[in-house]
Parts: sequence; structure tokens; C-alpha cells
Amino acid sequence: MSDRFESLRREMRRQIDEGIRPSIQIAVDWRGELVFDEAVGGGATPDSNYLLWSSTKPLVAVALLQIVDEGGAKLRDRVRSYIPEFGVRGKETCTIAHLLSHRGGFPDSGRRIKELGRVIRDWNQALAAVCNMEAQWEPGRDRGYHPSSSWFIVGELIQRLRDRPLWEALRERVLDPAGIAADGFSLGNPDVLSQPAMTVCAHPESGASADADWWNDPETHRAVIPGGNGVSRANQVIRFYRAMLNAGAGSDGRLLSPEMAGIATFPHVVGIVDRTLLVDTPWGLGFRLKHAIPTMDQFGHTATPGTFGHGGHFLVNTAWADPRKDLAACILSNGLTTPRTGTRAVTALSQAIHDAVDTSR
Repeated sequence: MSDRFESLRREMRRQIDEGIRPSIQIAVDWRGELVFDEAVGGGATPDSNYLLWSSTKPLVAVALLQIVDEGGAKLRDRVRSYIPEFGVRGKETCTIAHLLSHRGGFPDSGRRIKELGRVIRDWNQALAAVCNMEAQWEPGRDRGYHPSSSWFIVGELIQRLRDRPLWEALRERVLDPAGIAADGFSLGNPDVLSQPAMTVCAHPESGASADADWWNDPETHRAVIPGGNGVSRANQVIRFYRAMLNAGAGSDGRLLSPEMAGIATFPHVVGIVDRTLLVDTPWGLGFRLKHAIPTMDQFGHTATPGTFGHGGHFLVNTAWADPRKDLAACILSNGLTTPRTGTRAVTALSQAIHDAVDTSR
């Protein structure tokens, strides 16, 4: 089987040699077996840790969906029922389902990125800032990707409904059942990791050197940013996606019921141009879904309908699962580049994974 992945190795080396990425780490699970787990460039190994950026979101989403699954809340419940201070300035009708499908109406885009960014490393200040945001549209009437804002609300819902810190709930209810090692994931507690995250580097053409410096700041790693600062490695993230492929059953416990796992990856929003991303991006609940047009997502051109996952920071990384192929992959890197270059690079790696498995079936 390993020889089947030679084209993937070539693509990984090409991207390193051409300076697209300083390092790349990839893990592939096919039919419940880890069939590829390698890294190239920058001294990286399969045990190196990487910032996940928005690839953190699905794990946090599942932690909230568990509560719904267990009857502790309903998807149609208004958020203000649990966080009264949130239900102001046009957000009164926002529901849990709206939060998880980017329909809440309060994305941190435009000037709001800087406004939230000034306090984003302080949980209480960030939460207060998000609660005070004015809705740009009536919740549920439109959609626009919320990079960080709605995820503070998701995290606070988990904390209030579980009556414990977000990290504890995530470890006990998502990471442990999925079989993710104790040193295999951090969200604001980097001391649990066996080694720090790989240093983020910015390609000269990206103009993102200041961005890289911010992400490399230890204070950023110690903050809890539920929509974007998880740290892990590919062979750990992929355990979460294996659990989702197994209808919510992890190697060490159940994350979701089969019914809720299906609801999470069902297309809740399709055919609408996203106000933030300016393209039609299909969404489940916490998961991005394969687009009907193969060139419009990062999952590979031959990914089959039903594929779900999430990328991070203009596709520095991605993780996805293709149920029809019983296939999951996680692609991580530490190099910021232009969005177009990042999309093409990640898509090429995803497609090489499909090519290897498709020729083996």
C-alpha cells in the first residue's frame, strides 16, 4: 500500500522544493487503518505539532452537538435562552443551528476583524465584544462565514451547559472518546503538548509576516480561541474524522449518536453566496461540505458527494472525510501564502490522496 502513495510524496516534495510550504505533515486513514503518516521539510516528523486555525471548529462544534444529542438543548433554541446578554442588537432570534451553520448574522469580517482582534486573547473581553455586536442581517435569513465571533458563543454555550471550562469538556467528551492522545491536542493549554507547535512562516508574497508573528506569540497559544487556535498533529486529528466516519463512534467511546452525526454533516446551507467568502460554500453544522463544482473546495476533484471537513487560514491546512470511500485525511503545514496558492496546493495534495486510494480499490 505504501508504494501507492509515491505520487503524494512527490507532490509534498514539490511544494517544499518550490517554497510553497516550509513543511507538510499528512495522515491518511482508509477503512479504519492508518495507511500514510509522513512529514517533509523543516525538520518536521509525524510527531510534530501544528496550529490548526479554523480546522479547530469541527471539534468544538461536536462538543456542542453532543449536548443537543443528549437532550440538554435543541438546535432551534435561541442562544439568548442560555446567554441572555447575547440577545441584543438584532441577534435576539439567533439559534444554535444558526451559530453552527454561519447564519447568525454577526461575522467578524471587515472592520470587525480588527475590533475583535484587539481583545481576542482575553476570553471575557472577547465574549463581551461579540455579545455587543450588531447583527448585519436577521439571523437565519442569510449566511456569512464567522471566523471567530460565533465560536466564542459556541464555546460559552458549552461551558454554561456543561458547567465546566471549555477545555475540560472538549477533552472529556470529544478528544478522549475519539482516542486522541493526552499530548495530542491543545486549545489554550500548550503545556500538555510533547513539543511546541511548528513555527509559522510567511511566504514573501503573502505579506503576512505580522500575522505569522502574532500566531507564534506564546500568549496566542495560551489563549482560548475556539474558532482557530487548536494545536495538534495529523495522526491525531484523523482519529476525530474516523469517529465521524463511524457514525459518531470513536475508538474509546461515542462522540455522537448515528442520527446526530448525520445531522452534523447534512447540507444545511447550499446555493447561497457567502457574504464573507463571496462564494457559494455548502455548510453542515460545524463542517464544510463538498461543493457540487469540484474546483470550489479543497477536498480533491474526485471526492464524492457527502465529503465533509474544514480547512484553516486560507487553506494552510485541511482535514476531511469521504464516507463513500471510507477515507479520511489530514493535511497540515506552517506556511502562510496567498489564498489562491494555498487552495491549489492543498487541493493537489488531497487529489493525490484520492488517486492513491482510487487505484487501490
